[in-house]
Amino acid sequence: MDASNHTIHLGTFGSHEQVNFSVGIDETDSTEIPLPKIENVEVTRATLDGEETTALRITVRNEANVQYLTDIRVTTLETNSGGHSGRVPIEETRRTVLVPLNEEPEMIVAGEVRLYTGWVHNESRISDQVEFEGTVDGETEVWDREFEPIQIDYANRDVEEYQYRNATVKSKNDEIWRERLKPVAAVAGVLLVGILLVVSVLSRRR
Repeated sequence: MDASNHTIHLGTFGSHEQVNFSVGIDETDSTEIPLPKIENVEVTRATLDGEETTALRITVRNEANVQYLTDIRVTTLETNSGGHSGRVPIEETRRTVLVPLNEEPEMIVAGEVRLYTGWVHNESRISDQVEFEGTVDGETEVWDREFEPIQIDYANRDVEEYQYRNATVKSKNDEIWRERLKPVAAVAGVLLVGILLVVSVLSRRR
């Protein structure tokens, strides 16, 4: 329960009265004031700083006339992003944030997105979390998860940073890498045979 203290001054020319009161809002179970939520997540291709990269397009919805100071953090098999602002402008109801990822465009991207206030390693008064799986040129599947605080390596802290794991997607990505390397291995084999033939011819001439 978060209580906001308010003071009202009532006065005339000669005297005045002061009234103090508190308004309590349970941000985890509020039906009157909508809380920010992750509305959509999409794996996409983006150009950042002149380079094409895999990225995650995240849309946060906030229909309340209140500007919450929320942050977004993305964790995938290859990426532990820093915090990105998830604050929705007070005159709008949505904000879309683009987060670059370390995954190659050919890979399947799987991970989690957390929306929170304060610190991601603590229970947050406002919190939302989804898990997702998708590809740059395909669909992105998204499902809700209960918010789970995670440890990250803050400055001057020696902690084991949280790592997202998905054995099924990792196995699929390993297979994609093996298929991708087959032409390289074939070319390397041809070159090796050619080098051996040249060395054999030179040896005979001697």
